[in-house]
Amino acid sequence: MPKLTDDWFAAARAGRTDIVQALVDAHYPLETATPEGYTALILSAYDDHPETLKALLSAGANACAADRHGNTALMGALFKGETEIATMLLDTRCDIDQTNNAGETALAFAALFGRLDMIPVLVAHGASVNHVDARGGTVLQMAIAQRNRTAADALRRVGATQ
Repeated sequence: MPKLTDDWFAAARAGRTDIVQALVDAHYPLETATPEGYTALILSAYDDHPETLKALLSAGANACAADRHGNTALMGALFKGETEIATMLLDTRCDIDQTNNAGETALAFAALFGRLDMIPVLVAHGASVNHVDARGGTVLQMAIAQRNRTAADALRRVGATQ
C-alpha cells in the first residue's frame, strides 16, 4: 500500500479531520479501501470520529459502501455502540434494509448487540421488522433462539411478529 494510502486510513482511524480534509482537498480518491474493504468513512464511523465522518460525508464519500463481509458504516457503528454516529448515518440516502453477506440488516445489529434504544429509531426510518436473513430467519427469531428476552420484547414493541 502506498504511503499516502496508509496516511489516509491512519487519519480516518485516528479522527484526524485536518489530514482527511487536506487529502480530500487534494482530490484523494474517497472510496479507496483496505484489503478488508474498509473505506475511510467506515473507519471513521467504527472508531467514533463524528467530525471526520461529517467531512467525508460532505465531500461525497459513499455512506452505503460495505466491507468484504457486506457490513456498512451504520452496522459498524451499531456494533460498537456509537449511537451518535449511527444517527448521523441514518440521514444519508442508504437503504435502511441494506444487508451484509449473511442477509443481516442494521436492525439485526441493533438487536443482537444490545443497542435496543436504536431499534425504534431504525424502524422510524423504515427498517423492516420482519426482514428474513440469508439463513431464512428474522431478527425476532434470532433473539428468541438466543434467549434474549429483552431484545425480543423490544422488537415486538416495534411490530415484529415473526
